Amino acid sequence: MLKCIALQHFIVTFALAGILILYLMFEPYSEVTGSYLDSTSRYREVHLPQYADSDALKKYAPEIFQRVPSTFHPDYRSPCWSERASLSCLPYFYLIGSYKCGTSDLWDKLVQHPGILPVAKEPHWWAWRRFGYTGAPINGVIVRKIRNITKSKDDSSFDWYLNWFDYQTNASLARNKQLVFGDASITQLWGTADGRASYTDPEPRFVLADLIHSIQPGAKIFAILRNPVDRALSEFFYTHKKSKMSREDFHSFVEDSLGESQRCLDARKSARACAFSLEIGNWQKFVPIHGAYYLYLREWVEAYGLDKIHVIRTEDWINSPEEVLPQLYRYLELATVSPKWLSKILARKVKNTRKNRKPQFTAMMNSTRQLLEDFYHPWNRKLADLLSDSKFLWGAT
Repeated sequence: MLKCIALQHFIVTFALAGILILYLMFEPYSEVTGSYLDSTSRYREVHLPQYADSDALKKYAPEIFQRVPSTFHPDYRSPCWSERASLSCLPYFYLIGSYKCGTSDLWDKLVQHPGILPVAKEPHWWAWRRFGYTGAPINGVIVRKIRNITKSKDDSSFDWYLNWFDYQTNASLARNKQLVFGDASITQLWGTADGRASYTDPEPRFVLADLIHSIQPGAKIFAILRNPVDRALSEFFYTHKKSKMSREDFHSFVEDSLGESQRCLDARKSARACAFSLEIGNWQKFVPIHGAYYLYLREWVEAYGLDKIHVIRTEDWINSPEEVLPQLYRYLELATVSPKWLSKILARKVKNTRKNRKPQFTAMMNSTRQLLEDFYHPWNRKLADLLSDSKFLWGAT
């Protein structure tokens, strides 16, 4: 009799758990009910441990899942493994963004640490080359060298990505197995698993954070983020550097872009869907939503956990690099550098600054700034809550 009752209790408990899981899986998406600022989706509020639907994720990158082992070579600090009678390695850390936030300068100084191999920035493989991108705006010499190695002009293969690092690190790793290297592709912040945002659901089922975490759950992930209002103007200058534009033109671009975002939501998409869509989230044009960092960063926090993510403010990097850089080295679990060596690193010329370029105009109109501040404020608050750090309100309350 007792065994029968226990069995019934188990069946009821199992059934209730099943109903709860089905509810979480198929709960309707939050609908758009007004302002763009309030339209976040609940689709990804629950992240199942180790991806209960990992088989669905694997279909986006079958070769990677077939070739990358679940454990790496214990003698190497970087995630390396023996394959085809040679050594293959993935990055130890990823600088995932963001665009026009100081990544070039941070990267230049970061890789001066004696424990880091200074590989070239921005291979853009995970988010772009994997899906056919062949451009070489920077590092063209290395891109062509890797094509010679793979004997193909197609950069989408996993071999291309592995050779990108092997070509730059193999000799050094052979001498010192404790050296590490990273991937600083700003496209990684917002990349999707399928790379095309061609999902049929209202939102992408998996994003790049999910894919990288599934093969490298121990990877170090960090980002540098700038006041999104200032970043928007910098992006505008960058995307229109060959055109003569006025402050009024910038204001019109902001108004048009915000209108485009609202039209996306009017089509009953969530803010997350719009942020990752190619129509709105296209990072090859000026779009204010690029500065709604919360929409992108929360994917990485959900995948890796807040304690595994390190986020830097551009303003802190500019004003206190002597504090920010050692903190980043500690996060990466690298040896402390001497004060003399740190001073030498920080004395390097600032990279990719507009100070030496003649600006089309010096500042945006007050009305434009107010538009952008109103747009970003709710997203900054969500970001500050996500990171448990009020600094990411950028002075607002």
